[in-house]
Amino acid sequence: MLSSRERCIRSILLEDPDRIPLSLNIRPEPYKRLRDALSISGKDYFDERLKLNRALGIDTVSVGLSLKGGYLPEGVEIKEGPYGPAYTIGFRDGFEVRKDIWGVCSIWAPDHTYTYTFIDHPLKSIDINEYNWPEIDEGSIDSARKARKIFEDYCLYGGVTHLWEIAWQLTGFQEIIRMMFTDPCNVERILDGLHALRMRQASILCEVGVDVIVDGDDVGMQRGLMMSPQMWRRFLKPRYAELADLCHRKGAFFFFHSDGWIEPIIPDLIEIGVDVLNPIQPECMDPYKLKQMYGDKICFEGTIGVQSTLPFGEPENIAQEVKKRIYGLGPTGLILGPTHAIQPDTPIENILTLYRTAVKYGRNSRVFKGI
Repeated sequence: MLSSRERCIRSILLEDPDRIPLSLNIRPEPYKRLRDALSISGKDYFDERLKLNRALGIDTVSVGLSLKGGYLPEGVEIKEGPYGPAYTIGFRDGFEVRKDIWGVCSIWAPDHTYTYTFIDHPLKSIDINEYNWPEIDEGSIDSARKARKIFEDYCLYGGVTHLWEIAWQLTGFQEIIRMMFTDPCNVERILDGLHALRMRQASILCEVGVDVIVDGDDVGMQRGLMMSPQMWRRFLKPRYAELADLCHRKGAFFFFHSDGWIEPIIPDLIEIGVDVLNPIQPECMDPYKLKQMYGDKICFEGTIGVQSTLPFGEPENIAQEVKKRIYGLGPTGLILGPTHAIQPDTPIENILTLYRTAVKYGRNSRVFKGI
C-alpha cells in the first residue's frame, strides 16, 4: 500500500497509484461541522487535520506563507479579506467596510459568509512606483517546515499569491483591461511586482520541501475567458512559465488553478510545464472530453462541482458522480476532490459520501487484480 505522498506523485506522473488520491478544499465553517461529525479533536490544527485525513482517506495538505506590511496597520483586529488579512475601516448602509493588506476595500454582507463586493482599488489613487508592497512574514516559514515534518507521508501543497486576480483588484477590473490596450507598460509593472513576490514564495516553499507549488489564479468565467487568449499569452503566460520552471528546477510539481471555462489555453498550460490542472469545473467544461484530449499529458485535480451536485444533490447523486469520475477519468492522472472550497450550506452527509465512495471504489484494478 502506497503512502498518500507516493499515491499523489504517481498520479501526477501519470503512473498507476493503488487508488485514486483525494484532496480537500473547505471553508472553516463546514470544516468545523465535519470535524464534529467525525468526533475529531486535537491539540492544534495540524493534529486535527492529520486525524481528519486518516478518517476520510484524504491524501493532500496545503500550507502557505503569510504576508505582512502593505496596508495592514499593526494592532488592528484581523478579519478575513478577499485575498489575505483585512480590518474594519467603517460601515456603509449597514454593510461592514474592510481594507485588506493590499489596500483593496470591500463591503461585506452581514450574516453571510464570504459575501463581499469591491468598492475601492489602491492604484486608482496611488502611483505604482509609490505602492507599498506586502512582504513575506519570515515567521510563517517555520510553520511550513513544521507541516512538512508532521505530514511527511502526505502530499504537501504550497500556495503562492495570485497574479492576475490581485493585479486587477489593485486597479479595478475594467481599468486593467483598458490599460492592457492603452498603457501596457504600467500593467507590466504591476504584474512584475506581484511576480517577484510569488517567485520568492515559491522558492522558499520548495526549500521547505513542499511537493507541489499551487498557483490559484482565475482567468476564466462560466462561459469564457476574462481576456482574449492573445492577451493572456502576452501578459500572463511568460510569468507562469517562469514560475513553472523554478518549481521544476527545485524538484516540485507545478499546479495551476483557474475556475471557469479555460479550454483555449490548456495547450499553453501544458506547454509551459503545468503538471496538475485544477479544478476542471464540470459546470463549465466537460471533464471526460478534456481527459480524452489531454489525459496523457497532464493530471487533473478536483472535478466534483461545488456549484451543483455537492451542495444541492442527495447522497446517492454524490456517490454516482464520484463513481463516474473514477471510471471515466482514472485510474491515473486524477486527484479527486471538490472544485473549490466546500461552502457552509453543503450537507455534511454529502461530504462524507464523497470521500467514503471514493475510498470504496477508487482502488486501481490494474494494481489490485480482482478487486
